[in-house]
Amino acid sequence: MVGSHQYATSVGGHTKAAGNSGGADMKRLALPLAAVFVVSLGYGVVLPVLPFVLADAIGVAERARISWHTGMLTGVYMLALFLFAPLWGYISDRIGRRTVILIGLAGFSVAMVLFALAPDLVLIYSARALAGVFAVAVLPVVLALVGEMSTSRTRSQAFAWLSATSALGFMFGSMLSGLLASVTMVSTTVALMLPFYVAAGLSGLVWLAAYRFLPDSASRLGIKKESQRNAQSLLLVLSLLVMLGLGSYEVGMALLGQQVLSLQPREIGWMFIECSLVMILVQVFLLTPLIQRVGSNLLAPALMVMAVGIALLPYATSLPMMMMGIGLIAAASGLLITALTYLISLAAGSASGAALGKQTAAGSLGYAVGSSAAGWLFAVHIAIPFWITAGLLCLGAFAAFRASNNLKSIVRVEFNLKSERA
Repeated sequence: MVGSHQYATSVGGHTKAAGNSGGADMKRLALPLAAVFVVSLGYGVVLPVLPFVLADAIGVAERARISWHTGMLTGVYMLALFLFAPLWGYISDRIGRRTVILIGLAGFSVAMVLFALAPDLVLIYSARALAGVFAVAVLPVVLALVGEMSTSRTRSQAFAWLSATSALGFMFGSMLSGLLASVTMVSTTVALMLPFYVAAGLSGLVWLAAYRFLPDSASRLGIKKESQRNAQSLLLVLSLLVMLGLGSYEVGMALLGQQVLSLQPREIGWMFIECSLVMILVQVFLLTPLIQRVGSNLLAPALMVMAVGIALLPYATSLPMMMMGIGLIAAASGLLITALTYLISLAAGSASGAALGKQTAAGSLGYAVGSSAAGWLFAVHIAIPFWITAGLLCLGAFAAFRASNNLKSIVRVEFNLKSERA
């Protein structure tokens, strides 16, 4: 998206005109954000019940197999995002954003129903892969819409709301999953399937609203300078690392709760709810002030905080201790996800839609690798996935210093400022 330089305000600040424009942007983003919400909710309903669904399908005694398939199913979903994000982005450039979003919502709803009806592992894997294929028809295309509907000055606010909406959807999905899976009026097998039917129904409702009210939008491409491409490449690597850490942490947390702390789906759901709530709070209230104060320098400290939180998780011996570690991880990852999206959009210049599609692919690959490896490594030794993930994030913190240095000039040029923090 073409950057705008006509505002004389600081990063995250607004003149009266800019503030009014930001409010109008938020209204136009209502339906795209609703689409992100239901897709995130559909993902959130899975993790709290997935080990129990697998136990019902392959046997409670198969502890190692449950761990392995928990990681692999999560990885299959994210791998589908990685493989199909560029394709859906390419298609949306040619047939329009609205059409692709409608296809994604319809397909995602069908995939959730298929997952609920799947009687064996083959169909469970098939339904999970389909959910990823159609979810990625929504997520990067909505990012492209956000980039097109926002100016350089309102972009951080728009991305913060987008990330907060995604986290809110995940939080409600986790809460919904824990509550419905604990219903005693039906059999345990039926109760485990209820969250998927509800997610499918909500996706269908958003499809109807989008079909009636969602406007179309065409992409706008531009040429990136060499410095922009270098900064973007570094940020894509960091996005991959952050999502690898998040995938490893979420799968490891679900398995730690079920197999070590003997928690039930409702308690595991509350852990995911806490994670989402903390992410929402930092994205809405802390992101813009931090970008104003330290700019891209916030990346390295946030990566270190996330690494510390993950490294401490295997030593949690109770639910309250786990909640403390989860709070650290959620706060750091909430800042990182949105800040990286924002900074990548600046580094991309007028080609922010394509760049954000690449970020979706990189993040999905990282999440797929992290979640798949966590399930396998957890079966080997409980602490190994947490230790390896923390080490990789520490390496990412060192890389973030280089990314920050390269980004300073990008931010100055984008906003016509004398310094990044002006």
